[in-house]
Amino acid sequence: MTRSLGFWNFMAPRYARQTVSDQPSYAYKLAQTQALMHRDMNVLEFGCGTGSTALTHAPHVGQITGIDYSPKMIDIARSKLGDSTNVHFETATLDGWTAPDASYDMIMGMNILHLLTDHKAALKRAYTLLKPNGYLVTSTACLGDMGGIVKHLLPIGSTLRLLPYVAQFTCDALEADFASAGFEVRQSWRPGEGRATFHICQKPSEASFVPRGPDAV
Repeated sequence: MTRSLGFWNFMAPRYARQTVSDQPSYAYKLAQTQALMHRDMNVLEFGCGTGSTALTHAPHVGQITGIDYSPKMIDIARSKLGDSTNVHFETATLDGWTAPDASYDMIMGMNILHLLTDHKAALKRAYTLLKPNGYLVTSTACLGDMGGIVKHLLPIGSTLRLLPYVAQFTCDALEADFASAGFEVRQSWRPGEGRATFHICQKPSEASFVPRGPDAV
């Protein structure tokens, strides 16, 4: 984790200068997410980077908190706040984030699950933090479904300590992990081969939840 932290701290200024490479797909994801939002909603985004997505959604919700374990990313995010009063950025990881259970109406994890060494634990933590009927919104590079040289170069770069850790699960495996954590997948969308998959999942109401998967008890 320390090595990855150094990488993302180093990359933060460059990351902040980057423009969205596929604006139509990004706009679609924003629109699908905002269709679920309301002005009383309390939202958490983990792996928020430099805060652009959180700030874009802020006018549509009551409160949004962005967390990232890179302090350099959070410094840049805070510099963008301007007059926004319902957005807060904190240096933290999802597993270390202290909030009461069932605190949030929506949790977002955009382009982050494949960078976690234990994404299954992150899904379980998100489930605990969500209110019944709350939403988990993610965009994830499912490298297990991707072909080409990139799929092979990323693990090599990570092993050689040139790149951070990158997992290689498939979309089917990820959706099984959503189910094992207790979520119901409401939408699965990928703009094209080799692109990140966008998911909208929902935590069912307490009355209807039946645990599934190998961790069910």
